[in-house]
Amino acid sequence: MTDPETIQALVKEVLDDTGLKLKVDRYQVEEELESRQVRVRCEVHDARTGAPQVIEGRGVGMVDAFFHGMVERYSHEFQSLKSLRFADFSIKAEVATAKAAARSDMTARVALHLLNSDNREFTFTHTSPSVSGSTMAVVIKAVEFFVNSEKAFVAVFRALAHAREQNRADSVARYTAQLATLVEATSYSEVIENIRKQELHR
Repeated sequence: MTDPETIQALVKEVLDDTGLKLKVDRYQVEEELESRQVRVRCEVHDARTGAPQVIEGRGVGMVDAFFHGMVERYSHEFQSLKSLRFADFSIKAEVATAKAAARSDMTARVALHLLNSDNREFTFTHTSPSVSGSTMAVVIKAVEFFVNSEKAFVAVFRALAHAREQNRADSVARYTAQLATLVEATSYSEVIENIRKQELHR
């Protein structure tokens, strides 16, 4: 199985640093304790272009609410997000990082484990003194990974089709190998079907 670092390196190469990269500016969390419903409103900006946007979501907790908000925002364009499932979510205090006498300023390591449609598990982590801030960051990191993996897959899939049309055996071999790596991230059957539909309507 291909490790996430190898996939990320290939994605960076294919997209030439044009992938999705979000930075959180501020967020608000509202929770109704009786119904256990949480509403998250997160203001972010594109780290490359500076373009701002707002992501909103609702759920039974902050993680659930923000994850659904992110998926709702991007799954219309990136179908693979719809198949993601949680395998685990954990928060671990790093006591040794505390500086205050009460140790209340210690950092926390938030880890999110996601399963794709092929039951491959991917782990994303973020560490900071803010549990809620790291929670938002780790969800964003996970969604960015799958969005950019899908973008790279589409780009390579189209390049492979063009190489085949041009009878470029060397390029066909290279793009085929790249697809074999990118497909580890998730199943792209719906993505390929969408590409074919787009080609038919050109």
